Amino acid sequence: MLLIPGVFAVSWAAILTRACQAPSTAIAFYRMFFSALLLLPLALTVYRKSFREFELKTLSISLLAGFLLGWHFFFWLDSLNHTSIASSVVLVTTQPVFVAILAAIFLKEKAGIRGTISIVLAIIGTILIAGFDFSLEKEYLWGDTLALLGAVMAGSYLFLGRVVRPQISVFPYIFTVYSVSALTLGVMLLISGDMFLTYRHMDYFYFLLMAIGPTLIGHSLYNYTLKHVKAHKVGVSIVGEPVLASLWAALIFREYPNIGTLTGGAIIIVALVLVFSEKGQ
Repeated sequence: MLLIPGVFAVSWAAILTRACQAPSTAIAFYRMFFSALLLLPLALTVYRKSFREFELKTLSISLLAGFLLGWHFFFWLDSLNHTSIASSVVLVTTQPVFVAILAAIFLKEKAGIRGTISIVLAIIGTILIAGFDFSLEKEYLWGDTLALLGAVMAGSYLFLGRVVRPQISVFPYIFTVYSVSALTLGVMLLISGDMFLTYRHMDYFYFLLMAIGPTLIGHSLYNYTLKHVKAHKVGVSIVGEPVLASLWAALIFREYPNIGTLTGGAIIIVALVLVFSEKGQ
């Protein structure tokens, strides 16, 4: 049940990103910077002792998860500059496919028959979306590719969370991951030469909203459940994100999904619901 408000919160990320006029790397950086900054007072006081739970292995994995999360936001937010919100969000939510593969290899968490079928269906849906977008304009295909790269990074990040969370409390984990993600994106922003640029007041407001909603509520709830639920099923829970994000895009920006996105998206949603309907964790 905790994943329901998480999905609702994350579904607004694409909308807030599209509303911003700042570069995608700056949006990603400030989103994660504000997330870590808002958690900092708690890290220095109430939860200060919880960081003692880290051992070298769990700390290393958490640092890697933060690094991958930074790249996830870099790829996915940039994809929104090249393709539709619906296509981008649908494709980035294929991350359970990559989570399931990693979990099967390293954690011996078998996806089962339903999981295998869902992976095949998700790939078919992805091909439909990318193929239809390519027939429209090559830039759309580039945006789809970026969204898929974002899905790979997100899937790897969720997988690593599944490895660490049974051993580490949620607060030290999310603070470490969000901080490293912000640092990773900060380096990217510094290299691009945009670190010291200023943006509209409304952009900073959107950055803050993205930190509070999609990250501190959405991603934190995802990370909380990773201790209790298989990684690929936590990823599957975001099945509602493309539906809600597409709805918000249609209502706010009058941006309606094309037939390729609708068809491919429907197949992907069926695939994700299929695997999530399995009994057990």
